[in-house]
Amino acid sequence: MRALVSAVLLTFTSLCFGGGGPTLSDSSACRHALDAQEVLAQINALRTQARQCGAVHMPPAQALRWDSRLAASAKAYAGELSVRNELSHTSALGLTLRKRFLLQGYPLMRAGENLAGGQETLDEVMLAWTSSAAHCDNLMESSFVDVGMACVVGPGQYERYWVLHLGRAFKD
Repeated sequence: MRALVSAVLLTFTSLCFGGGGPTLSDSSACRHALDAQEVLAQINALRTQARQCGAVHMPPAQALRWDSRLAASAKAYAGELSVRNELSHTSALGLTLRKRFLLQGYPLMRAGENLAGGQETLDEVMLAWTSSAAHCDNLMESSFVDVGMACVVGPGQYERYWVLHLGRAFKD
């Protein structure tokens, strides 16, 4: 069953998104397709300062490192969400975040996911996430060490689907 799910996800990802390097998006419609280093710099700059995430004060957190497996997971899931025209933390096949990370070969000990829809720029997405207690908490969680992110353009109400995957692998 796992092999079938992997094959379906790989086929879906290949058909919808093709190959490519570590860019935030292959589509210029996600405004200024940012590369991994730009995304990482913005997220890490945000983590250097203490923040109020809802009622919880979050101290500064260590810098994250870009992980291509998490970026691939984020890209595949953003693609799925764009086709489904919805934001949900469970895939159409019923796969949890944990299973989606494992399918990309990421041996997780801890995982987090932020979703957004409609924002045109990384700045807009970060503002939305830092204004939401749960999303802000994920961004500032000190136990996360790896990150991957993607934006995919699709039909429907949101047009742009943003996925941020945060993790800590067993080896860390």
